Amino acid sequence: MMSQTRVSRRNLLKGSLALAGTQILALAGGEQATAQSPTDQYTVAAPPTTPEKGHYTGLPFRHIHLDFHTSPAITGVGKDFDPAEFATTLQQAAVNSITIFAKCHHGMAYYPTKIGVQHPNLSFDLLGQMIEACHRKDIRTPVYISTLYDQRAWREHGDWRALNADGSEEGHRGGAGPTKAQLGRLCVNTPYLDYLSAMAGEVLTNYEADGIFYDNFLYDPTGCSCAACVAEREHLGFDSRKQEDRVKHMHLVMERTMQRLVAIAREKRPKATYFVNGPLNLRQDPKFLRQSLNDMTHIEIESLPGGLWGYNYFPMAARRLRNLGLETRGMTGAFHRSWGDFGTVRNQAALDYECYSMLAQATMCSVGDHLHPGGRLNGITYDRVGRTYRSVAAKEPWCRGAKAVTEIASLMTYEGTDGVDSDLGIAQMLTQLRHQFDLIDAEADFNKYKLLILPDSHQLDNDLQGKLMAYLNGGGRLILSDKSGLDPAGERFVLPVGAEYMSRWKFEDQYLEVLDSERNGFPHMIEIAYETGAAVLPVSGGTSIARCWRAYFDKEYDHFQVEQTPPSQPTEYSAMVATSNTVYFATPIFRTYARFGYSFYRDLVANAMRRLLADPLIVAEGPSTMQATVTEQSSRRIVHLLNYIPERRTPTLDIVEDVNPLRDVKIRLRMSGRPAKVYLAPERQDLKFTCVNGYAETVVPILAGHQMVVFEGV
Repeated sequence: MMSQTRVSRRNLLKGSLALAGTQILALAGGEQATAQSPTDQYTVAAPPTTPEKGHYTGLPFRHIHLDFHTSPAITGVGKDFDPAEFATTLQQAAVNSITIFAKCHHGMAYYPTKIGVQHPNLSFDLLGQMIEACHRKDIRTPVYISTLYDQRAWREHGDWRALNADGSEEGHRGGAGPTKAQLGRLCVNTPYLDYLSAMAGEVLTNYEADGIFYDNFLYDPTGCSCAACVAEREHLGFDSRKQEDRVKHMHLVMERTMQRLVAIAREKRPKATYFVNGPLNLRQDPKFLRQSLNDMTHIEIESLPGGLWGYNYFPMAARRLRNLGLETRGMTGAFHRSWGDFGTVRNQAALDYECYSMLAQATMCSVGDHLHPGGRLNGITYDRVGRTYRSVAAKEPWCRGAKAVTEIASLMTYEGTDGVDSDLGIAQMLTQLRHQFDLIDAEADFNKYKLLILPDSHQLDNDLQGKLMAYLNGGGRLILSDKSGLDPAGERFVLPVGAEYMSRWKFEDQYLEVLDSERNGFPHMIEIAYETGAAVLPVSGGTSIARCWRAYFDKEYDHFQVEQTPPSQPTEYSAMVATSNTVYFATPIFRTYARFGYSFYRDLVANAMRRLLADPLIVAEGPSTMQATVTEQSSRRIVHLLNYIPERRTPTLDIVEDVNPLRDVKIRLRMSGRPAKVYLAPERQDLKFTCVNGYAETVVPILAGHQMVVFEGV
């Protein structure tokens, strides 16, 4: 797929002006949308929380996403394809759904087309034979169409190409053109959209597709500056020189394009699934994210740990996207690295871990694969997929329809690299502390959560201040750090955090010392804050838990010290201030943890959480590598325990190869009453348990990678 819907520490984030002809429009099944004014861009109604009757019928649980991006220079395409063998291989691997391909990034069609160009070295209807063979095995077949990547169209239509703000051509991973050997990106604000729509209409008219997957629908974060986009921005009153206006226009173009493409699916296949890959990513603008949900039946989270996503992306994206009202599916890959990595296969332990993590995050499973040009599935790959998916099938009764149970939420930060790292730091901390949490935006319902966290840089406008004050007055609790809680000018706190903001920290180094009265097991030591924050003083109602120290000097050419200068003297400033319902940290503790991983920062946050959340939902004894999540069905709660250890064996790649069993794992789950029974799933092995102080307590004899513990009859 090569999608850019990914997290990295440094990178995250129709209607044409000219129509191609009435024949194409009729085949595409849509009319050109009229241009919207800038003030109309966020007026689409919210999506329903449940599908309409007779419409979308739900996701299969064990899915394969099959790529087939095959250069026209490759010969013998499909020569080894046997439809019966293809479907049998999938069936034996416990697969019950597979995305197959109509049009790839190269712009090649894999069926007889009157609109596009069939791959020149494919001699039969590969798409049709795949659908027929899979349907005979009761395997569903949504169909894949690449959107902004179509190398044939890019080569033949220079006027359809997407351009950066400086006039250069957009492309995959920044490259385009002959010297880049990369994919150039097209703009759908050109007649290319008519061509794309026509192909979608053709596929959905001629084939019994169970859905459609529109891939790589994501522009460069700065928007498109092709001639059509610049002209339309001028017509609508946008300024192409301004990043903000380019992004607003990009969202307008994307939204009306999705409406048109999805309208084709709704008309041709009203019970099919439809998904547009690109807009629903972790760091998408919240308004546009919600707006995009109108054009989806479900959510898919593309996240291949061997690729550019890493192991941090999926659990964060799941905690963000699973709460938006649509069924959600995770997606990993069957490769060692990422898409198109021929000649490798995922380690079995890694594939298990990634799929079991999807179950633990209350999502369904998908594994990405890339079919060899000859058309035969890799038997080794599907042996491993089968081992994982047969296990998933056994666990499915405790996962189908399950919802995550959470009591904490962290407010997402949308401010470049610092924001990415703040969100990453809090996610790492809470996962390692085994707290149950979501990642949310300011439009979410705060009252669902006992505790909110505002990491590092949430300066508050009047609306957010009022919402947070109402939350606190209703019994909510807050953890804040550094600039969070300040007014937009960064001059004063506008929430009652028990501290007065004086200024930014004025020295090069900032040290922290937990005070004797609050040490609670912390060693008597003065600890470095690797990144400096604020200078604050406690006021009435606030208790100073830790104080700041300064160093001997700020380094100059004649006052030099390797790394940070040692601490020399305490100051009057607080490093950590608590009230009855808030805890404030004076440093950007969350992004600092993401960047340096110093456990002291996590321990400080754990101490703050004990003050505000004395009875967490789950308490589990084990190493920090052991994860615990809680899901629920109608009459049971399920604790998912995971213990896999990704190891950095290359400069850029985390590897999971082994399972490291844990024995006699003690867990306590907070409950309102006594469960009818506690048992392991899917084994249905009963466990002894006791109920003490509002918790049901039990011991898991062995945790070999993943184990579900079911508290029945809650």
